[in-house]
Amino acid sequence: MASRGPPTFAEWLQGLVDPGVLGSMAAYHYIAVLLETVFRRGQILAPILRGQQIRDEAFSNFWIKFSGARAPPSDAPRVGSSALLPALLATADGVVLDIGPGTGSQSELFTNPNLRKMYGAEPCLGLHADLNAKIQACGLGSKYQILPCSAERKTLVPALAEQGLLKTTRKKTKKKPDGKEDVVEVEGIFDTIVCVRVLCSVPNPRETIAGLYSLLKPGGKMLVCEHVVNPFWAGTRGMRKGSFGARFMQFVYTWLGWSFFMGDCHLNRDTERMLLEVAGREGGWEKVDVERWFEWSTLPYLSGTLVKRG
Repeated sequence: MASRGPPTFAEWLQGLVDPGVLGSMAAYHYIAVLLETVFRRGQILAPILRGQQIRDEAFSNFWIKFSGARAPPSDAPRVGSSALLPALLATADGVVLDIGPGTGSQSELFTNPNLRKMYGAEPCLGLHADLNAKIQACGLGSKYQILPCSAERKTLVPALAEQGLLKTTRKKTKKKPDGKEDVVEVEGIFDTIVCVRVLCSVPNPRETIAGLYSLLKPGGKMLVCEHVVNPFWAGTRGMRKGSFGARFMQFVYTWLGWSFFMGDCHLNRDTERMLLEVAGREGGWEKVDVERWFEWSTLPYLSGTLVKRG
């Protein structure tokens, strides 16, 4: 379970080196896919012409192996950040948008009987088979719809419109020969939006978070469990409780290529600040119930609930 007390020396040391272990595993999978592409598939120019596809395939392979090996048996106690999730995700209800569900390792935690429908926005197509298998195994098959898109507005909105969740109207324009074009009206449609270890890797995070906020119904809630920048020097919400060593190691791992090998994940995002600022135009969130955990670690977490004004 997650502990509020000071870490043991072993926990402190593990908190510093864990990203190095993960980054090394991801780098290994990248090199393996790169060599296979060039030498076994004979696609010599692929690293130049299809570099992003190679990275996506490598990260998919890594994440499938990592999340599968990491998933504890259902009766095993959860530790670290995983211990924060059961109580949090059990509050997801109504119509839910699940951002970046990956292989579905958290699917079994969506246990609220008032959960009516879920949409999982997962851009990594290589994870869809494992995600679907997990959804079926958890009994969510009839409620869960996988969307092949990211959290970015430019891909998420069209995917939601295709599901009939957003209204499309015809408006006048000079850009089309017939003088009209279809315009998707973005409005609050979700009761719950879930972000677990995903906002660290979305491009244009401020715009993306603002887009997610606009999709929340008045009174809807955003559930977050995200690793964030170590608060040392950050001064987030007036607090400076972090660790110099952990903040320094975030710089080191970033310099060593963490984002490149780890699916564009960023260790130094001040996600809490962006979440708070996005509701500023409407007077802020109605309720902010989030806490920081593991502030001594290179992977400190922000976890809790933000409720949109009704």
